[in-house]
Amino acid sequence: MTEASGGEPTSERPDRRRVDRGPDLGAQVSDGFKSLWKYLAAAARRLNAPAAEPLSPPPDELVERQDVSGPILVAAQGYVFGFTVLATLTWSSRGVGPEALRWYAHHFMSDAIQRVREVAAEQARKLPAHRAGELEVALQRALDEQDPALWRYKRGTVHVKCRPQVSVRLEGRVRQLLQPHWERLIELECQNDLYTRRAQYAERLNQRWVAIMDEFVDHPASDEAAQAIKEELDRARQHMMAEQKAAAQWSEDLLRERRRHEGIFEPFTAIEIIQQRSQGQDHETSGQSGEA
Repeated sequence: MTEASGGEPTSERPDRRRVDRGPDLGAQVSDGFKSLWKYLAAAARRLNAPAAEPLSPPPDELVERQDVSGPILVAAQGYVFGFTVLATLTWSSRGVGPEALRWYAHHFMSDAIQRVREVAAEQARKLPAHRAGELEVALQRALDEQDPALWRYKRGTVHVKCRPQVSVRLEGRVRQLLQPHWERLIELECQNDLYTRRAQYAERLNQRWVAIMDEFVDHPASDEAAQAIKEELDRARQHMMAEQKAAAQWSEDLLRERRRHEGIFEPFTAIEIIQQRSQGQDHETSGQSGEA
């Protein structure tokens, strides 16, 4: 079909002409999300990255850390009461960083605590339950006298050294038994300090009055002055006699208290006596069997 103007026929209809829709919006959104995801991932890596520091110190630098163990309970002599031992473990190594040393200390911790427990149990069996101070000294000495190689640990090429320090505490029941006696002992210590100071004061006062008397002999005073000095000397003499009497009374009371509390540690010493007697009977029995 030709147009009325007589021209050539058209190749396509007007409703089928090409329409320019512009760029694809779906592709743009997808590219935007990809760029945003890459940016957020890079930012997260920057936030989580550790501070710039060497992974390990120089080989000649010593790194140390300290760890305190939980309470280590060991039985005292007689196995009725016990002691509480706390161990402070000092770890040291060369060529590792603090974080690595913390890992190695945690790795070898159980072995070190078990070694302290074994030595503490051996020493505690020798002492009654009220001698925590003696156990602390004996236990620390026993640990120091051990072979240093026992406290060196190795994992791969890393060498770690441990140094234990201990403190000993009384068991709660033993502390309750000893508390009134220690309160009395502290009171007596305070009284002793008081009477010692009073005796020193009386001695200084005596020396002062002796000097006054010597001066009075060399340079006699008038009757009124002499009478006043005599009265002061009498009061000083009475004061010193009272101080001496009070000190003597205190000493007598102290001796009486000592005799009254001779059995203060009888529950503990009785266990020790029974053990000694049983050991003696065992020796006698073994000797008789040998003679037979």
